[in-house]
Amino acid sequence: MDTKILLVEDDTMLNEGIAYALRKKEYLVYSAKNIEEASGYMNQPVSLVILDINLPDGDGRMFLKHIRQSNTVPVLLLTARNTEADMLQGFDAGCDDYVTKPFSMAVLLRRIEVLLKRAENTDSRFYYSGALAYDFDGKQLRKDGQEVKLTATEIRLLEAFLAHRNQVLTREQLLAMVWDTYENYVDEKTLNVNVRRLRGKIEDNPQEPDHIRTVFGIGYKWSDRI
Repeated sequence: MDTKILLVEDDTMLNEGIAYALRKKEYLVYSAKNIEEASGYMNQPVSLVILDINLPDGDGRMFLKHIRQSNTVPVLLLTARNTEADMLQGFDAGCDDYVTKPFSMAVLLRRIEVLLKRAENTDSRFYYSGALAYDFDGKQLRKDGQEVKLTATEIRLLEAFLAHRNQVLTREQLLAMVWDTYENYVDEKTLNVNVRRLRGKIEDNPQEPDHIRTVFGIGYKWSDRI
């Protein structure tokens, strides 16, 4: 699986230089020059964000705070501001590391490697797709940064979907995954009701769901939103 890095830097030459160095390391790079462009890329999973503070349409730290409402992706701030106060403000906003300009490309690449390795053992416990963020350990779902209250059954159903995302699951498979070890018997009507309730909590339009899609005559399929 490709490691996707979002680079947000408005200096064209610096943006292109960093992107070139990252691609030589075989990273997949999404390049943005302002917050608006970067926001579009954040609608899909990325492994790391390199974020400048001074951007044409706003302060990168405010964008970082917005990211942290629903996402724990590693963020490296890249900026000419090098005072202790500036660095502390960056860490307070939620950054994982801080590199000041001018910098060594070798050092930047090494810090990126460290952040990615550190995240390897933790990111698998989180799921992100569009406005949704789910913490498997904390059993907590957020949508647009706001906590979504789920019942125990809805949590089991959601985790069954996320464990087999982009796969078609039959109704029989879902019944076995969600209920068999908890209750003696439930029918497909119970499954359908819980799917409908879960859709109502996570989908923008439950009648035309982005995530929990019906596969007629078979069951359901969770689709990642890109």
